[in-house]
Amino acid sequence: MVDLHRHDEFSTFDGFGKATETAARAKELGYTSLGLSNHGNTNGLVKHYLACKDAGIKPILGVESYFLPKHNDEKKRRGFHLCLFAKNKVGYKNLNIIQSEGEKHKYYNSICDFGLLEQYHDGIICTSACVAGYLAQQIVKGRIDLAEKFIRKMQSIFGDDFYIEVQPYKVSEKGLQEKINVESIKLAKKFGVKCILTSDSHLVRKDDLPTYIKLHQIAGHDIEWAKNTYAERYMPAEHEIKKRFVRMHKDDFKNPEAMADRMIRNLEELEEKVESDFMGELHQRLPKFDKNEDSMIMLKKKIKQGLKKRGKWNQQYVDRIKEELKVIKYHGFEDYFLIVADYTNYAKSNGIYVGPGRGSGCNCLVNYALGITDVDPILFDLDFSRFLRIDKKKMPDIDLDFETARRPEVIKYLVDKYKGHAAQICSYGLYKVDNLINDLAKVCGCDDKEEIKRIKKLCNTYVDPETKELHEDIEEMKQFKIFNAKYDNIMTHFTKLYKKVRFIGTHAAGVAIVSGDIRQYTALKIDSKSGKLFTSYDLLDIEEINVIKFDILGLVTMSSIGELRELTGHEGFDEELVNDEKVVEGFSKGDCDGIFQFDRQAAQELLIEMHTDCFEDVIAASAMNRPGPLSLGMPKIYAENKIGLGSVDKSLPYYKYLEKTYGCVVYQEQTLAISVNIGGLEWPEADKILKMSRGGTLRAQQNFEENYEPFLKKFIKGAKRFGMNKEQSTEIFDSFFNYSFNRGHATGYSLISAEEMYYKQYYPFEFWYVKMKYASSESDEWKFKHHAVESGCLMLTPHVNGTASYSIQEVDGEKCIMEGMLSIKGVGAKAAAAIEEERRKNGPYKDEDDLCERIEKRVLNMRVLRALEEAGALQFNRKKYFNYVERYNTGILSRAR
Repeated sequence: MVDLHRHDEFSTFDGFGKATETAARAKELGYTSLGLSNHGNTNGLVKHYLACKDAGIKPILGVESYFLPKHNDEKKRRGFHLCLFAKNKVGYKNLNIIQSEGEKHKYYNSICDFGLLEQYHDGIICTSACVAGYLAQQIVKGRIDLAEKFIRKMQSIFGDDFYIEVQPYKVSEKGLQEKINVESIKLAKKFGVKCILTSDSHLVRKDDLPTYIKLHQIAGHDIEWAKNTYAERYMPAEHEIKKRFVRMHKDDFKNPEAMADRMIRNLEELEEKVESDFMGELHQRLPKFDKNEDSMIMLKKKIKQGLKKRGKWNQQYVDRIKEELKVIKYHGFEDYFLIVADYTNYAKSNGIYVGPGRGSGCNCLVNYALGITDVDPILFDLDFSRFLRIDKKKMPDIDLDFETARRPEVIKYLVDKYKGHAAQICSYGLYKVDNLINDLAKVCGCDDKEEIKRIKKLCNTYVDPETKELHEDIEEMKQFKIFNAKYDNIMTHFTKLYKKVRFIGTHAAGVAIVSGDIRQYTALKIDSKSGKLFTSYDLLDIEEINVIKFDILGLVTMSSIGELRELTGHEGFDEELVNDEKVVEGFSKGDCDGIFQFDRQAAQELLIEMHTDCFEDVIAASAMNRPGPLSLGMPKIYAENKIGLGSVDKSLPYYKYLEKTYGCVVYQEQTLAISVNIGGLEWPEADKILKMSRGGTLRAQQNFEENYEPFLKKFIKGAKRFGMNKEQSTEIFDSFFNYSFNRGHATGYSLISAEEMYYKQYYPFEFWYVKMKYASSESDEWKFKHHAVESGCLMLTPHVNGTASYSIQEVDGEKCIMEGMLSIKGVGAKAAAAIEEERRKNGPYKDEDDLCERIEKRVLNMRVLRALEEAGALQFNRKKYFNYVERYNTGILSRAR
């Protein structure tokens, strides 16, 4: 049995079920193959492919495209349905190209025409689709001449790979599907085209229908139409679809049973044409950075230049570089590093602020030499093997933080430079508790805001905080049944729709790059607003098909640090500042309000508890300032061991790897080093230990259950060589599963914290000004105001002769911070910008009348004017204004206390 024409959650608000659910159901029904043909998109194909492979059935990859015989950009038309399925790798590529090219002429969806089909038909099976297909619609209109013309054209393009679909399901208009089926079979016989019996299934199981109808209701569709059209559109068993055809056409054909059997055999013949694993043939390849030069020679040249520029071209660094380059060359990753270095240096040379590094990329000296990171792995004792090894075949993943506002410039640079090879990656917006309950409440008769809050609270308590999955026992709750009874089974609908696709968007950070035509891997879509290209697959799917992704991450802190550098003249990350006495003192006292990572009280108490007196402690605090180690009391153990009150045994052979953390396993690098060097495990086994946990994801739990005992046994045997007994070995081995963090990441982010502490200690005025300007919440903004006023800074209240946002002003030779008009409730961005722009062009406002004459009434309406007046922004008497300012500053101090 084959279910070919089928929709899942990626036919948004018209399909139901995740790939894993549909594949599992197909296995139950005895299917040997399962197709996917979502409306106008290929977004779900990778997930469908993987789910089918896991279930042991053949995946058939397709799309229900939107077809017009010939597109006309002046006449906007949605197009007719037409199903296309890939037989092999060539067909998969052509399927992607048809979808991508069709985007250029899309109207709601990508549009394909005869021209595209003629050019890219190789390796593709085409079927006539449903009631909305071109063939069916010509039959409905009585235009049999056009139906015949269409069939002849399709035969000329696809030959025996063109099939006519027959669907034994009733639609909303009585007798319509029967008429289409009868005429389709007649035409098929006339032209020698094979018919196939298809389900056009839109949901997984019959009992999904009520929830599926709710989806249509949320989307604003006609509910009665949906009920009549989709009542039987769940995945059918073979006997069921056959029985429906026989019942539907018992009076139309002499032997409908034999006809159904023949159409099922035709479908099985179609299935045999499809190769089973062509997606697995997609290989990972990067474009060559410079076609005219050897990549390794170029890489070595840039590394040498970079280390000399940093003043670190010496034997120790050269030896480390040689070791790293051996691994890079073995894997052929030279171009990867050149590409990352190129867009990083593009950003820096164009004044776009970039973080010092994050993740295990900080462990790589090549990255440091190329200017990708500003973390010296030799200085900070970072192990390269955590990042890359000979046996670690996975592509290195260098994530970097760019200032958020200008990150799109870096993405554009990448996509433009590798045009045809690169695109931004898409993202899938999933239903979460709040947005799902909001949507369901509207269609389930719940309009009580307090009741909606109670339902959300209940649902959130049954979401696992780590995996974000629903607990299985949610349906056993008493409130579950109560809310179901009151609001049209709202809770049942919630459990079925939770984490299903709600929308398809663009990922803010991810860019995919390949060596050839990127459409060989993924269809491209065009954002209708921006015109940007993006892939049909998200970050996880892109990795599954061996497309290399680059993450251009955004960090607002980089924007604030950039402004601090400009205000102070400080050049940026400086390794010397980590040993600066005032910087270290700030951390040791926990004086970290406004400091990246350490702005909250718990983090500051942690620094004090750890007896912080050096930058190494700051790195450790960064790693341990997380729920896991805090709940285990790790910082306390660290502190006690540090001051000699702990019970750590320094004579144990593995202590040398834990010396920096006083016997505590804090970093992943420590886990790896001890596992391999003391326990005798292989590197891949040590990697697997990092992914094993008693909690966390289901896969992590399975890894733990499968590997704990074998790995422990091997570890005990290895550690015995160093004189460790079973109890000692088991104790340190078990500690690997409590918690560990990437030391490279902790170091990179601690450098950001240290630079901010430097500005706070030496440039407090500038520091608090920037912190206020970039505050993420009103409470933080008030906290920063308090610190600024407490340190002697005068806060000026907003004024129409000031600026829209925060600014530095000079009063009687003293620098002051002025709040912007945007901080006044009731004054929007448009009004504030217009007032500031007019002042800059034609000088300060003399009085309120002058303001009203110079700003249009539609911008400066009575509401805005009243808000400005109440905030003192229209006070033109200098003495009265500064009396107001004095009261305001006094109020800041008293409010903060």
